[in-house]
Amino acid sequence: MNCYKWYIHFLVKHPYILLLVIAAISCACLIAPFTLENMNSFDFQDPQAGFSTRSTIIADRLTAWENLQREVRFSGSLVKNPKEFLIGKEMSRTTFKPRTRKPKGKQKGKMKETPGTTPKTDIHEQQNGLQDQSTDKTVYGKIILNEITSTGQPEIRNKWRTLKKLDAPKPHHKPKSFCGGPEENYVHLVIKANNGNDLFTWENLKLLCRLENFIMNLNIVPDICISDTEIDGECCKPWSLPNYIAALFDKHSCLSITEADVNKTKSILEECAIHFHNNKLRDCRFCTIPAHCQKHDAVFTIFNYLITVSSIPSNASDNQLQKLEETLLFLPIAASTASKPLFNEFERLGTEFEGLSIVAMEFGIKSAIFDEYLLKDARLMGLGAFFVFVCLWVYTASIFVTVMTIMSVFIVLTATYFLYQVVYAVNFFPFMNMLSVIICIGLGADNAFILCKIFSSKKLEMTDNKDLYKIMYGTFEHSFKTMFVTSLTTAVAFWSSYTSSVTVISCFSIFTGTAIILNFVLSVSWIPACLIVREQPCCNSKKLACFIPTISKLCCFKGKWTMILGNFLVRIWNNKGEWIINAVIKLRYLWITCFSALAVASVVVVFIKPGLVLPNSLDIQLFRIGHPFEKYDFIYKSKFLFQKQKSDKSLNDNNMPLRFVWGVVPVDNGDHLDPENLGSLKLDEKFDISDPESQIWMMNFCKNVKLQSFYKPTYLSQTRCFIESFVESMKRPCNNSFIYKDLRPCCAEATFPFNRSVFSKCVIDDVGEVYRSPALVTYPRTAGAIFSKEDLPKIKAVVIEFDSSESFSMDYTKINKFYNDVNEWTNLQLLTAPPNMKDGFFISELGYYDLQRELNKGTQLAIVVSTLLTSAILVACTLNIVLTIIATVTITFTILTTIAGLVLYGWTLNIVESITISTAIGLAVDFALHYSISYKLCPAHLSNNREDATRFALSSLMSPSFMAALTTAGAGFFMLFSSVLAYFQIGLFLLSIMCVSWLYATLFMGSLLVTIGPTQNCCQYSSKKVLRLFHCGNKPLRQKNDTVITSTSSTTELDRISFINHDTPMPIKKKASFKEPLVRYTSNQGIADQSPSSNVTIITAEE
Repeated sequence: MNCYKWYIHFLVKHPYILLLVIAAISCACLIAPFTLENMNSFDFQDPQAGFSTRSTIIADRLTAWENLQREVRFSGSLVKNPKEFLIGKEMSRTTFKPRTRKPKGKQKGKMKETPGTTPKTDIHEQQNGLQDQSTDKTVYGKIILNEITSTGQPEIRNKWRTLKKLDAPKPHHKPKSFCGGPEENYVHLVIKANNGNDLFTWENLKLLCRLENFIMNLNIVPDICISDTEIDGECCKPWSLPNYIAALFDKHSCLSITEADVNKTKSILEECAIHFHNNKLRDCRFCTIPAHCQKHDAVFTIFNYLITVSSIPSNASDNQLQKLEETLLFLPIAASTASKPLFNEFERLGTEFEGLSIVAMEFGIKSAIFDEYLLKDARLMGLGAFFVFVCLWVYTASIFVTVMTIMSVFIVLTATYFLYQVVYAVNFFPFMNMLSVIICIGLGADNAFILCKIFSSKKLEMTDNKDLYKIMYGTFEHSFKTMFVTSLTTAVAFWSSYTSSVTVISCFSIFTGTAIILNFVLSVSWIPACLIVREQPCCNSKKLACFIPTISKLCCFKGKWTMILGNFLVRIWNNKGEWIINAVIKLRYLWITCFSALAVASVVVVFIKPGLVLPNSLDIQLFRIGHPFEKYDFIYKSKFLFQKQKSDKSLNDNNMPLRFVWGVVPVDNGDHLDPENLGSLKLDEKFDISDPESQIWMMNFCKNVKLQSFYKPTYLSQTRCFIESFVESMKRPCNNSFIYKDLRPCCAEATFPFNRSVFSKCVIDDVGEVYRSPALVTYPRTAGAIFSKEDLPKIKAVVIEFDSSESFSMDYTKINKFYNDVNEWTNLQLLTAPPNMKDGFFISELGYYDLQRELNKGTQLAIVVSTLLTSAILVACTLNIVLTIIATVTITFTILTTIAGLVLYGWTLNIVESITISTAIGLAVDFALHYSISYKLCPAHLSNNREDATRFALSSLMSPSFMAALTTAGAGFFMLFSSVLAYFQIGLFLLSIMCVSWLYATLFMGSLLVTIGPTQNCCQYSSKKVLRLFHCGNKPLRQKNDTVITSTSSTTELDRISFINHDTPMPIKKKASFKEPLVRYTSNQGIADQSPSSNVTIITAEE
């Protein structure tokens, strides 16, 4: 008995043991990760962690650069200013050296310690003592007076006590004022009128004033607001348009403004607009502009912070204020986690108020509340699991199998987490791994539908439908291969994303691919055991039913409504299923034409126009665009001048730096699956800048950089190319009459290039002088020579940095050209470098560009790898070229159509999109593979007719494949209601891929099978023929027997035959004395005969 049969025998005889073993392993996997030390908990406070590249050329350079900057810090092993380090080291040896005295008998005049005196102690203790002597502080406005306790002058001490009893002067009826000006670090809300009317009207401004008062009167606001210390600690006044109108006309409250005030404010804004555009409203001390344009900084604040750019009058004296559609309301509350209670209050109360709407907001807590949303929206996963539960119950009519199938999903997730954390030892668990839960819920029931379908079919085919061994053997014979192939291809598609250089994508591929394989393992162990248990208590195990009646009732329970509903749906499906099959066969040319045209159009959408574009925003979108935080970042933020100017300045004024590094090996020796583990700095042992040849080459390199088109001239800085400033400093006179010091050898007597001893000594003094210069001279501080922390410091690395003519941009094409140009020029220069300078490299602010490049390249690579591996698996399983081509074309068209739909929906190639696209092939392959294998396994009498073979394949697996698509799409459908963008996108993807995949596999592939599907053994290879291809010229695997069997062959001749070479399994004509053998089809379409009349086994298989 081989292992295959032994396993089925064990499964049938001992299903409870198998279930208990799996349950025990699952419990161990659940407990183990949380009992081990140094285990990372689920913490998604930084959801953007891991959204970076590793193991690329640019990523390795950036990692080496980060490690270099870390080592230059105070706690690091390198230093920028060795002179300062040596002085500090010497001071630490002398200043704080403990002094000890030998006792010399009785000392005279020794101070006694009394309660009124303080003994002399360490200087730090004395400082702490002085600090402790400072007593209560009395605050009057901005003046702080401290009383120092004194042992003398009691009159002064009494005056202090009298003054301390006095209260601070309080303003009499002073109106509440603004606490400075608005800033982006305050909570701010975007307000818009529901009807789209102009907000700059008296009616809408009064509504805005009431909304502001409503917010400030909430119970939680006094605890979190910024207080006005001049008015009894009350909250500062919010910065809003009605409040500034009230301030312009000295009104106590914005509720007091009139329509005339509003109209006059418009006139003031129109009058002062020209001064605003000329930058005269800010810090105008000596300019002559109207006083009302400067009063309370109101005009500047309104233009810069409160109204949109489109409503500001242009730089013309006669231009009018445009329609105001949105305005900002700044609250005196810090935009931090302290504002979270207010945000929760807005969620509870809503954002509508008497015709006004809060359409967007900025609280500074987007990342902080992300993990809360992940957990809150997990209830949608529960709804998806419940939908799968109902579908399974209706389909199987067994509550026991349904519950156990849902439990298998939980077991898969716990075991996967155990392997991920403990076995694989991956410390980083990104929130993207939570998407695996949705995929497992959707795919977890797929194999259960197929097993239940084939199990029920085998029960009907068997004459003895109580022989569970034969039933389970037949079930495994027809389902094991298809489940294994589909699970393997899906897992391979996910694992192929491991080739991505983006950390979160690699982690997701490991976790999800492992979950798919474990799902298959449970599909051939847990679920079959549940099917056996369901049959045994009702059929055979009456004793067990007596001892465990609960299990018996649970296993045999079939609710009336489920049976009625199930039978009703079966009757409907049988009618509709036959109708669909007839439609596929009769309208095959129509389906082929329509779906092919759809695929061609998808190619245009994906690759030509509009195309799958790369992201163009530095802001990572965490929530759906309808969330107020995302609406502010992606829609409204750029409409206000202070944010628009900030964005334009960061893009236009921030030039890409040109950094050239020597002495550091650009290697990332950290954990590539942990974004916080960057490894350690590795220095280049061959680097030697003190060599005269290296000095000359470095000087020429700096000169050549300045001749290039990508160089931007800079002035004053002495650290950008340290060799130039060092050579200039060496030209000073040897005798300095000002400091009366002989500077030899670090003076004009030394000639360039300097010998090693002069260079090593003088460069330390020169760097020390440079770092005593103003900051402008030493900018950028990242450039220059970097020394070791030794008694004789040595140069370990050199950084040369200039500004480039290229501004920072999110345009991939623009930065790609910049990087390629500079990198190619640098590589050409390094070819002429001496051996100890050849390992330098160029780096800049290229992290976002590298992410864009890897998303583009990595996604394409993952698709190619998964497509090739899937095709190889298809060939290996079907051994039929025609079937493989048909299935591959179907899968390719499915993926293209799905991606085209997502592109039209507005997807860009970001992190989640890259994951879904690269794994699309894993989910698109299932149904095509099911139909391919079912087509191949059709009975021999149907294989000669394409129509019959196609009808057999569709009728066998169309219903379970439809249910699998329905449950997976249903799990995705419920995620469409999530606020988390990743949840929504994976839900949309599952819904799309399942619908498109089932339609293509059933209608398009079914039509192709009817039209050009293989018949009989057309283009069919066997494992024997495949092996022969690899053994050409070698000895055959088996000797060919050329004995011919005829109708006159004797029994003796037949007894001498061990193998018969036969192309097709055709029956053999024998003499009457030879008993007809029992013939059975094996899984490889061979015929095995175990005749009772002889011990000869006749095999006509192709093996």
